[in-house]
Amino acid sequence: MYLSSAACAAAFLTSPAAHASVWLKTGGETSRPYGHVEYCRTHSADCRAQSANVLPPANLSMLNHVNRTVNRSIKPMSDIKQFGKREYWTANTNAGDCEDFALAKRRALMARGFKPANLLLTMTRRRGEAHTVLVARTRDGDFVLDNMLDDVLPVNRTGLGYVKMQSDRNSARWVNITGKTQKVAEVQ
Repeated sequence: MYLSSAACAAAFLTSPAAHASVWLKTGGETSRPYGHVEYCRTHSADCRAQSANVLPPANLSMLNHVNRTVNRSIKPMSDIKQFGKREYWTANTNAGDCEDFALAKRRALMARGFKPANLLLTMTRRRGEAHTVLVARTRDGDFVLDNMLDDVLPVNRTGLGYVKMQSDRNSARWVNITGKTQKVAEVQ
C-alpha cells in the first residue's frame, strides 16, 4: 500500500498541472531583438499575424524529447565565430547560440502540430546575461525549453528573469513581460 501511495504521489508531481498552471503575463509592445528583425526579413512566413489561439494541453513527453534532441544536435558556438556577425538567427544549423537552439525547437514542435502562437521566443536574463529560450504556451501553463537544461520546466521554476517575448498574436512583434499569473484569462 505504501508503494502505491508513493507511486501515485510521484505521478501527480510529474503531471503538467502539478508543475505549472503559471503563465507569463505580458504588457505592451516593445522593441524587437536585432537578430529577430533580420530573421524575419528572410523568413517572412514565420513572422506574421496569427489567428485566434486555443491553448493545447501540455505534452511534456514531446516537449522534453524535442528539447533534448535539439540540445544534443547543435554544438554551442557564437555567431561571431560561426557567421562573422554579432547576431545571426537561424533554425537550420549544426552549431549556434541560444536563439538558434530556440528556433530549431520551435520548428520541430510546429512540425509536430504545435501552432506558432503557442511557441514564443523569449528573452531572459540568466545570471545577469541575456539569454533566449522557447516558451511553449499550453492550457497547463507556460513551459521553458532551454539549451542550458535537458528538462523542460514551468516558467516559475527556471530561475530566469523574463524580459520580453514574441506576441502570441503576431510573431513579428514582441511584448514586455510584466510578471506571472495563475489565471489563463490574463495571458495576452
